[in-house]
Amino acid sequence: MTFQINPLVPELWCSDFDVSMNFYTAILGFDVAQQRGSDPHAYLALYGAQIMIAHWKLDGNWAPWLPEDMAHPFGRGMNLQFMVPDVDSLYKSVRSRGAKPLIEIYEDEIWKTDCMDTRRQFLISDPDGYVVRFAQSLRTRPVEPEDEQKLRARYGAESN
Repeated sequence: MTFQINPLVPELWCSDFDVSMNFYTAILGFDVAQQRGSDPHAYLALYGAQIMIAHWKLDGNWAPWLPEDMAHPFGRGMNLQFMVPDVDSLYKSVRSRGAKPLIEIYEDEIWKTDCMDTRRQFLISDPDGYVVRFAQSLRTRPVEPEDEQKLRARYGAESN
């Protein structure tokens, strides 16, 4: 079967390719979807989602875009969310492999335009400081007027 690249695949530059590869595959459970020999660049997959990791000094030297020196933590200001079918099992597996989450597992209600979605999730930083979030939708319910009031109070604007 031919490897199919998703329409959006974030590429995370890493300072130590082998350390990042081990983190994503051995600790988080990503599969290696594509890698050319010992090239420090790989497509990784988890439940249909894809990311690329690459050593930034070796893979990031192509013109016309040459990055400034990278400063740790990389990827500040964003997190990558992965929806998974069993977040509790993944969390236990990650913890059993000695990794410490950035934010321990918890439940929260997320507004999804047409409903409130209760999610169980945790966040973890990779070796270069990229934040990845693993979440599972547990249940949904209709948006109630109280929810809209809370959203307006929190964000100071209409909820839709």
